This record gives sequence, structure tokens and C-alpha cells, in this order.
Amino acid sequence: RVDQLKYDVQHLQTALRNFQHRRYIREQQERQREELLARTFTTNDSDTSIPIDETLQFNESLHNAHRGMDDIIGSGTNILQGLRDQRVTLK
Repeated sequence: RVDQLKYDVQHLQTALRNFQHRRYIREQQERQREELLARTFTTNDSDTSIPIDETLQFNESLHNAHRGMDDIIGSGTNILQGLRDQRVTLK
């Protein structure tokens, strides 16, 4: 009987904690929603700047790497074609 009562108390405490946690989460979401609705949004400042130089350099580096890979693949293709031609010649 005592074990049953301990189990019931533990079960009820867990249910209470779960209920309190869900209520806390719901209240927090409502608070965030209210804060968002009450917030006034403004336009961006006219002094907005974008670091184009870094982006341009990165883009140029990517293009150079791409061209380098194309050159390597083309060179490999030429080597394979040369080996095929030598095979035909040796046969």
C-alpha cells in the first residue's frame, strides 16, 4: 500500500511538472508574440554598405579554381587520348 502511494505521488508530481512546463512555454510564446506585435519596425539607414571587394575577390578566386580544374581535366583527357593512340600504334 505504501509503495502504491509513493508511486501515485511520484506520478502526480511528474504530471504537475509537465503541466507547469507546458504553461511556462505557452506564456513565453505569448509574451514573445506580444513583443513582436508591439515592436515598431523602421526602414534601413541610408548608410547601408555591402563589402563588395571581399565578395568580388572570393568570386574571382572561385572562378580561377574552376578554370584550373578544367585545365587539369583537359590535360588528363589529352593524356588518355595519347595512351589510346599509342595502344593502337603498338597493335
